[in-house]
Amino acid sequence: MKLRLTSGEVFPFRPEDTIFSALKRAGIYLAAPCGAKGACGKCRVRILEGGFSTDGFANLTANDRSSGIVLACMTRPESDLLIEVPKESLLVVGDRISVSGTKDLAKYLQSYGAYIDPIGKTGSYGIAVDIGTTTIVVYFIDLKTGSIVDIGSTYNSQIRFGDDVITRIIYATEGGGLQELKDAVVSDINALIKTIMERHDIGPSEISAAVIAGNTVMSHIFWGLDTASIREEPYDPLMTRFPIWKASTAGLSMNPDAQVYTVPCVASYVGGDIVAGVLASKLHLKEEIALFMDIGTNGEIVIGNNEWLMTAACSAGPCFEGSGIKCGMRATTGAIEAVRIDPVTLIPSLSVIGEGRPVGICGSGMIDAISEMLLTGIIDQKGRLVEGRSASTRRSEDGPEYVLFHDHKLHRDIVLTEVDIENILRSKAAIYGGISTLLSGAGLSMDTINKVYIAGGFGNCLDVKKAIIIGMLPDMPEEKFKFLGNTSITGAYMCLMSAKLRNDAEVIASRMTYIELSVSGMFMEEYISALFLPHTDMNLFPTVAGLLKKREGSKF
Repeated sequence: MKLRLTSGEVFPFRPEDTIFSALKRAGIYLAAPCGAKGACGKCRVRILEGGFSTDGFANLTANDRSSGIVLACMTRPESDLLIEVPKESLLVVGDRISVSGTKDLAKYLQSYGAYIDPIGKTGSYGIAVDIGTTTIVVYFIDLKTGSIVDIGSTYNSQIRFGDDVITRIIYATEGGGLQELKDAVVSDINALIKTIMERHDIGPSEISAAVIAGNTVMSHIFWGLDTASIREEPYDPLMTRFPIWKASTAGLSMNPDAQVYTVPCVASYVGGDIVAGVLASKLHLKEEIALFMDIGTNGEIVIGNNEWLMTAACSAGPCFEGSGIKCGMRATTGAIEAVRIDPVTLIPSLSVIGEGRPVGICGSGMIDAISEMLLTGIIDQKGRLVEGRSASTRRSEDGPEYVLFHDHKLHRDIVLTEVDIENILRSKAAIYGGISTLLSGAGLSMDTINKVYIAGGFGNCLDVKKAIIIGMLPDMPEEKFKFLGNTSITGAYMCLMSAKLRNDAEVIASRMTYIELSVSGMFMEEYISALFLPHTDMNLFPTVAGLLKKREGSKF
């Protein structure tokens, strides 16, 4: 039996195959944030010809089903099939995201009072690697001068097996896919290394050192270590400190005897990427109390100064990466990244990545949309759509929803449902609740925070004012917020180039007091209080209270 695509490609499939697995084996990957478990409804395909059986219809409407749309992970062919794969269902991995210059990190290194003292200095070059849940970044570095020779970045191919770390732990442990996950990330890194070596005519033997920074799960998978204990109470990872292993052990395309240092982790859900981030931010060197946040696929928080550090992780990012949102997607071409709703006409205007036709909405667009909907009265402070307020509000099989864009050509709308808004409120409440819990645990209040450092790719496109309006960030003057970009890769660079800063990273990790929010009664109280726009205690958000009062004083 064969599987034919409308693009003309033809693939064989096995009796045990789903459409998803058959396409995957052929190198065509569909979005599957749930790990192809039939829960997210993202791997949609349209069957045009042939017989099939299906085990589930998650998030598919009656119109979807009547037009032949099925979930690829839940559907098995029973004869030759002709299928159409919608653009929004495709998962693009392996594309380079950026190859560009960066700030003078060698000069920044000197600001620590450190000098160039690279790890394993037997060759001319080294690499610093940030293994993110969604993206991988490699800095190719001249070990003599500390200068950046080149930068490569790509999507982490592990997203084929699920968007978040929990889904990947399940795949590694219950699905026996640990080696597959390890091979995926190592292949990604090697592909970037190879591209840079070819561009600069450099041989593998000239690369003598590497530093890896990633969250605890990513670090374990990179080294092929069992991740099961990370997900099970008492949530203790197999390792938080890693030996300096050789590149041959990792499978990296460089000098096989090259030393590979892994930035130490703190706990199950606070890893080396956060230790590297604190190192890069210099939070640990200053007297002022500061808040460090890395909002990515997971949300990690650190509060402290040069005397103490407290940290926690909250499940926030998967939502802002598009998981669990009907029309959600990552911040790639076609994603709605910004929304403005006219206060008079209530007509939305959209900014789309790539400036083409929108195919979904990413995290920054969600935050924009909800803040605008709140300020224009389209939703109330519980996140519920106000009936009759806007012509763009309607009721569907999934309940009330707000239409951001109607695609007349494809007969597909991009919407935010009440369920979507509820999911986003839970995510933002987790972030704010985590901040509140750490502060309360330290006996401090929000006004004691002098600076808020925001790291991670999501932070680069975050509108602070909008994030405050929905209650995700504390209501503080905008000048207190500082965007740092990818601090994980910066910290990895520092560790590669300086023995002193590698020691500082070890000290930072050992000094952090980790709070497990999943077993904290205080966190649950703070979380519930934050399930409101912006919060149940409006005294915490005087700026937003003023905006809402102004709205109520105007005529709808």
